[in-house]
Amino acid sequence: MEPKIQNTFQYLATKKIRQITTNTHNTLHKRHQNHLNQIKNILQQNNLTIAKADKSKTIVIINKNILQQKIDAFVQENQIKSLNKDLTDLYQKQIQQVIQKFDILIDRRTHKCLMNIKPMAPKLNAYIKTHKENEPIRPVVNNTQAPSYKTTKYLNKKLHHLMCLPRTYPLRIHMK
Repeated sequence: MEPKIQNTFQYLATKKIRQITTNTHNTLHKRHQNHLNQIKNILQQNNLTIAKADKSKTIVIINKNILQQKIDAFVQENQIKSLNKDLTDLYQKQIQQVIQKFDILIDRRTHKCLMNIKPMAPKLNAYIKTHKENEPIRPVVNNTQAPSYKTTKYLNKKLHHLMCLPRTYPLRIHMK
């Protein structure tokens, strides 16, 4: 969408959300909230959770224990090790030290912009592969809050700009 149209839709959506949340006399809103609370209670009572499906825009309602078993199996199969301690702050400090050393590549004005204010360790989200037998998981890791996210993004753009590679095309060589 064009930015002007996007802004219009954002404004209208925000206005509608505010109208729903501030209007306590809205019976439709109360009814929706009641339905949501009933669904939450049913999920909690039956030890169920909601997960996304891998290839479609559907959701999967799955037993929490079964989902945890699938995640544990994935971790064991791929020999992923769990850390006893959160090293995010230490990692953040190391990144900050490295950024300060490389004044040639990164100017001083952008140092603060490259650091996440509240860094968090990336979390593993499990999407269920409903199209496969035994419905394994597809791991998805959200790195946007990781300490290195902004720095990596910045350096990737900078290096891509500095390299200026010409367009490349794949070649197929047929040998007889």
